[in-house]
Amino acid sequence: MLGTGNKNGGKMKIWLSFLISWVFGCSYGQYDDRDSLIASRYRPGIMWFNTGWRPAKEGKPRKYDRLIFDLNYSLWEQQGIVPTSARGSIGWSVHTMWDVPLNTGNGVAFGWGFSYIQQRIGLKSALVHGLEGLHYYPDSLQVDYSRGRLTSHMAQIPVELRFRSKKWRQVKLHVGASIGYRFASNTVYHIDGLKVKSTDIPNSKGLTYAAHLRFGIRNWAFFGAYTISPFFRNKNSDKWRPLTFGISLSLF
Repeated sequence: MLGTGNKNGGKMKIWLSFLISWVFGCSYGQYDDRDSLIASRYRPGIMWFNTGWRPAKEGKPRKYDRLIFDLNYSLWEQQGIVPTSARGSIGWSVHTMWDVPLNTGNGVAFGWGFSYIQQRIGLKSALVHGLEGLHYYPDSLQVDYSRGRLTSHMAQIPVELRFRSKKWRQVKLHVGASIGYRFASNTVYHIDGLKVKSTDIPNSKGLTYAAHLRFGIRNWAFFGAYTISPFFRNKNSDKWRPLTFGISLSLF
């Protein structure tokens, strides 16, 4: 149904509070090496110079990519790229990760943690809610929906293998997958100067499965992610699968 969409405000505040607590909790303490349960005070990246209240122990591998921010651009894929609007397709995400070294120099590591993702798709026409599911007709010109967008939120648990070169300006490659949950989807349209928001998006909640890759140098990287599970769970709806690209910045 159409409305202001304010009923999700309380839920978003709870998620934001949890996210902030998680970031402060896991961006500070990490494993010292692959066999240690001692928390490391090394925080490389932009804060590489900060080792805490006392100097870090020599010979311990540094930890990387523990707090990652992404700026992302999303498309839909369904046997090819589905036409969408670039305007309104920009979202963001944050990942808090543990970096567990698998060798002495931390050239290979295992990463896992928690992610929050805001995913947006720019719409060229309205989503059609039919008896047989939900459909999207991007070539429809009946109404100008150039400022339409579909927004969804996801909480995910990512796991990945991390490969790094030995030099200070190391080249890095992360290959991984994630499982998560999509929630609080909504659409916004600007029609004849009016903003119309709908939070009644059927079959948009549910588990998500995705694969991702990140490649870059030091703190910066390019990434790509493909959601294997369809956006809408109804078997009669269009089987859209989000394809996301973007830029990553690692702070710790």
